[in-house]
Amino acid sequence: MKANPSAMWLELLGGLLVVLGALLAWLAFTLANQTIDPNLEKNLLRVRVDLIGLLEGMARHLAQAGAWLAGVGAVLFFGAAYLVLFFRVVLGLAALFALGVWAWLVF
Repeated sequence: MKANPSAMWLELLGGLLVVLGALLAWLAFTLANQTIDPNLEKNLLRVRVDLIGLLEGMARHLAQAGAWLAGVGAVLFFGAAYLVLFFRVVLGLAALFALGVWAWLVF
């Protein structure tokens, strides 16, 4: 397959998304394993803030976002040439549809 600049940019974007997803997963792992000062937790419970639950929830959402980023990045990285081909076909079909509508209106 010949080199395609559009596919190259999609591959670079996919690689970047995989790296960002891995960094988010690392941040989620760090948050989940965070040790909490008992005095801080006791003071926060007085104002009804569950710090442990908050950190667990943040870690869960960050891990999910990291997984999505890495998954989308992998699809872009490994399927960039196919995505470019698919978008070209869709654009061609849209142009044919527009020409058909124009011909129908004019003739």
